[in-house]
Amino acid sequence: MAKIEQLKCPSCGATQVSHISGINYQCDYCDSTFILKTDNNSPSNFDIPKNIDLKPIPVKPIVIIVIVVFMFVLIGIGASVFYFVGGKKQIAAVDIFGDWQKPNVDNYNCLVGSKGAVVWLVLKSQTNKLDSVKYTLRLIDPATKKTISETLLDQPKAWKDLFNRYKVFDSEFYVSNDTVYNISEEGGVQGFTLYTGKRLFGNEWLEKKFPELKGGITKAGKELYKKRVKITSASGDDFYYYLDTKHLLTQKEADDENGREELFTEDIYLSQNKKSQLYLCNMKRFSTDDYFISDSYVEQFKNSVNKRYFASYIKDVKLISEEVYPKALPIAKYNNNLLFFYVSDFSKQAKGVLALVNKSGEFAWKNQDTSFKKIVIENSGDNVYLRYQLKNDLIVVNMNLSGHQSVGIDLKTGKTKFVFHQSYSLD
Repeated sequence: MAKIEQLKCPSCGATQVSHISGINYQCDYCDSTFILKTDNNSPSNFDIPKNIDLKPIPVKPIVIIVIVVFMFVLIGIGASVFYFVGGKKQIAAVDIFGDWQKPNVDNYNCLVGSKGAVVWLVLKSQTNKLDSVKYTLRLIDPATKKTISETLLDQPKAWKDLFNRYKVFDSEFYVSNDTVYNISEEGGVQGFTLYTGKRLFGNEWLEKKFPELKGGITKAGKELYKKRVKITSASGDDFYYYLDTKHLLTQKEADDENGREELFTEDIYLSQNKKSQLYLCNMKRFSTDDYFISDSYVEQFKNSVNKRYFASYIKDVKLISEEVYPKALPIAKYNNNLLFFYVSDFSKQAKGVLALVNKSGEFAWKNQDTSFKKIVIENSGDNVYLRYQLKNDLIVVNMNLSGHQSVGIDLKTGKTKFVFHQSYSLD
C-alpha cells in the first residue's frame, strides 16, 4: 500500500486546502491556486501518495482565466476584476500565488563580534488577508546603513502554526566567537554565523558532541546573564552548557564553578545605591560578581572595631573621591579601568554619560552622546538598566524607545563611531 501524506499548499505550506474542481485546488489561508498532478491525474481527496508533485505547474493562460472566473462566481471574492475599455473586455492582473504586505520589524538587535557591529532585523510579513506569515532575517552594517544579506528564517506558515513564535525562535541573542546563539523552548539551542546569518547547528550538534546528551535533549533554558544554557537530557538529568568555553557541566560542577573565588585583587568598584560612589577595594572576587560593592559591606567595614571579621573577604576599602554619580551602573573592566554608565543629575533635563575611569579616579574620557537621553527617559526609577554588546575596543548600546536605536562607542577614544536608527515599519 502506498504511503499517505496530507496535502499542503505549495505557496505557504498550510494544510487547509479546498478542492475547486477536477485537479484544481485553492489554499484557504493565502488563496493560492494550484493544480495537483498525479500519476493518473486523478486526485484522491486530501490523502495522496508520496509520488505526487505538489509544485505549481505551468498552465495555459486560458486555463488560468477559466479557474479565476469559476472562483469569482462560487466564492464571491475579487480574485479577478472584469471591466470594459473602448468596447473590449480586459482582465485586471492579480497575483493569485500570494499577495504579501511590506514587512515590519519583529525583533531588533545590534550585535558585536571580531569584525565590528552588525544589525540583526527579524522581519515579519503577512498576506493582505492576514492569514499567512513569514519571517526573514536581514543583516545591516550600522555604519554605512547598507544591507549585507537577507535570508528566509522558515517557510511561510499559517497563523495557527505560529501562535507563539518565541517558543521556536527567541527574541534574545548571545554572541561568542562570532557565533550567534538563540535559545528557545521548542527550537532548542541554535547557532548562526554573526556576519551572514547562516544557521550552523541545532540540538543535534550538542547531542553528537557530548555522550551525556546522546539520548536527546528535552528542554533548553537560557541563562544568558551567566553565559550558559540549562539543558535537560532525555534521562531527566540537568546540565549546563557554557557558551564561551563550550564546556558541559553537571549541576554539582556548575554550583562549584559559581562559588569559585579568585585571589585577593585590588579593583575599582561602584557602591550599590541611588547615589553611587567610586571605591578602590582589595577583596576576593567570585566568578559571577560584577563591579558593584554592597553598601552594607562598606559601612560595616568602616564601622567595625574588629576588622578580622572581614579579613577572609575584604582587606581594604578606600573612597576614591567625594563625587556622587546618580543611578550609576558598572559595565566591565577595560584595560584595568572601569567602564560605567551614569545619569548626570536628578533633574528632568538629565543626560546619560558613558565614562572610563582609572583606579586613581582619573577619567580617560566621558561620552555624553545626545542619544543617551533615551536611556534616561526609559529608566525613570531609582536604577538604570543598559542593553549593550561589547567586544574588543567597541561597545554598542541599544535602545528601544520610539523605534530602535544603537550607538557605537570606540573604547580607546570614547568617541561615537555610529548612531543607527530603525523604525518599526520599513516604509
